Amino acid sequence: MAGLSMGGMETKTITLAQPGMFSHFGLLSGGTYAPEDIKDKSKVKLIFLSCGSFENANGVRNAATALKDAGFNAVSYISENTRHEFQTWRRSLFELAQLLFIK
Repeated sequence: MAGLSMGGMETKTITLAQPGMFSHFGLLSGGTYAPEDIKDKSKVKLIFLSCGSFENANGVRNAATALKDAGFNAVSYISENTRHEFQTWRRSLFELAQLLFIK
């Protein structure tokens, strides 16, 4: 499950409330996960966090690092020279799709 902006916040709420239903989480300018948010990491295959470089880039990078350190497959993507806008989400979706569908 993935969402952008407010949809990312909804994605976070839903994935945490239904941990057995989703294995791939994507927040595109929609916040971050902390390792302690996810109670059962055995079903989580991917956590993708992204934002524009003029948004919360350090927060996204730090969250992905903390998730990796806790044993999650976490990926961060920062869209350079963009904000909370379509170009950020277009680039983010391109990066996420490669992780999901291209091997």
